[in-house]
Amino acid sequence: MIAFDESVHVIGLRNAAFFASQLFLESFAADFPIPREQCGLPIPTPPEAWRQYVAFYKWSDTTFEPVGFCNWIRYGDVYLEGGMCVRRNFYRRLPKEQWDACKARGGIAQIIMQTAERELDDCFAWFGYCGDKKAYLVDTRVGYQPTDRQYLIVKWFHEPDQQRKRALIDRVAAIGP
Repeated sequence: MIAFDESVHVIGLRNAAFFASQLFLESFAADFPIPREQCGLPIPTPPEAWRQYVAFYKWSDTTFEPVGFCNWIRYGDVYLEGGMCVRRNFYRRLPKEQWDACKARGGIAQIIMQTAERELDDCFAWFGYCGDKKAYLVDTRVGYQPTDRQYLIVKWFHEPDQQRKRALIDRVAAIGP
């Protein structure tokens, strides 16, 4: 059996629908967020502002599957993160040694965010909404912290002064979840 680190691969794409649509549907019972200008948010969302990351797990030399997904949309000086999902039965199907190694790395969601943070660090911060306790624990492990707005969390990359920080939080909070 190959090592877990050699079995999991995360890639960033402009549009991950081909790989992650079914996973997203299973997780949220909703259509996949295809990068487009009018995506339902009250802000401009041109396709070039989107980054979508997919985690793949290689079961054998000939079999792999998408096991995790997350979406980021560039909005001014920040990224809006959302749609994080991990295939529900993935962890149960892992051999024990692989599960132990995955757990030691924080799980698939954490691995996706750690991969993305190496590439999407050209901003002041990432923002997301999180009301799930387990997801919140993962988010805090990668540097997210609460704001004064319910469920709105932020991960600062380049911490601005207090006035700019307040303006960014207010601007993102105005978008809503």
